[in-house]
Amino acid sequence: MADAPAMPLSGTPLKDRFLGVDVARGVALLSMLAANIFVVVYDDGADTPTLAGMTVTGRSATMFVTVAGISLAFLTGGRHPMDGRSRRAAAVGIAVRALAIGAIGLAVGYVAGSNLNVILPYYALFFLLAIPFVDLRPRTLAIIAGGLAVIGPLILLWASYLGFEGTDGRSVTFTDAVTNPTGFVLELFLGSYPAVVYMVYVLAGMAIGRLDLSSTVVATRLMVGGLVMAVVAWVVSSVILFKLGGLQQLIDAAGPETDPKTITNDTLWDAGRVDSWWWLAIRSHHAATPIDAVHSLGCAIAVLGIVLLVTKLPIGRHLLWPVGVAGAMTLTIYSTHALVQGSGWLLDDHPIVLYVLSVAGALVFAVLWRHFFGQGPLERVVSLVSGRARRAAMGWRWTDRSDSNTRAGGR
Repeated sequence: MADAPAMPLSGTPLKDRFLGVDVARGVALLSMLAANIFVVVYDDGADTPTLAGMTVTGRSATMFVTVAGISLAFLTGGRHPMDGRSRRAAAVGIAVRALAIGAIGLAVGYVAGSNLNVILPYYALFFLLAIPFVDLRPRTLAIIAGGLAVIGPLILLWASYLGFEGTDGRSVTFTDAVTNPTGFVLELFLGSYPAVVYMVYVLAGMAIGRLDLSSTVVATRLMVGGLVMAVVAWVVSSVILFKLGGLQQLIDAAGPETDPKTITNDTLWDAGRVDSWWWLAIRSHHAATPIDAVHSLGCAIAVLGIVLLVTKLPIGRHLLWPVGVAGAMTLTIYSTHALVQGSGWLLDDHPIVLYVLSVAGALVFAVLWRHFFGQGPLERVVSLVSGRARRAAMGWRWTDRSDSNTRAGGR
């Protein structure tokens, strides 16, 4: 199966499954804009988290990556995974796509600097790591994702014991890759968006992308199942931290030089890591613990289910169509946002105004560009190079059992 169909220029709604996924990607995009613009989790001088800190921070990145997994499933056959020559050609296309996205992210990183940690280089690694899994069935993908949700945080805790610190929120660039390749790779695997945990979301998204997303039953199960995951993870974290003494254990592990209020804030809302097994129970955004993985993935799945259901309604399709158009141009819009946010000069002291203008600009640009030019500019470049690589790979001489069986009619 090729890329998901593009949104028609006339504005006619796509099939529910494609419009719904595009809208979900658009929701993730607009949420990430909010998370980046309203970057402070706690109000100055206050102990209460900001609205962005309580809602979209962390969860937006999770949804962004989960929908990327769905896109990978679409690129590799949808409900019927590719095999043989087609699978390998698709893998080549995905690898080239990943390299192109990574190159864009590393270039944007020079402008973003420490003002914004650009997710695109990590995103590119996720695509590369997903290639060995593209022919697996939903149940297998879900099992692997579940195992990684346990193993990944343990790897992060071990790395923390060894003193790994990463870039501390700074975007990575080509310079990092050349001057410190080991640190660059470790950052992508263990840093701000650690692949050892974020692959949970990619694999879960791939499993979801193998389902019949046009089905009302499937959409309802996603909504309900996601909500259950999110709530159960939150409750389990609360019991461990507040009923079983986990929070006090974290405060003790941090030592007397650390303000207990800081540990409490990190545990509840803000990203923080303490060298203690009790850290595995916290649920704050970007914590990358098992609890955080299940909770944030549950939120992403629930939102996807809701969007799939809403876009089945005519009014829902019409109202959310611009969001879906923007969702089909996330690479272009996110990269532009990173350049603006990274520059740090445009309305930096007026985040509400900046966010409103960013959302309005993204939606208007996406609709107009779609109408006059079709596919987004960066999306067109990435699709062009990856599509050529995929078609070239189809012409390569592949010899294996599956191809022989296919030619012989054995399948």
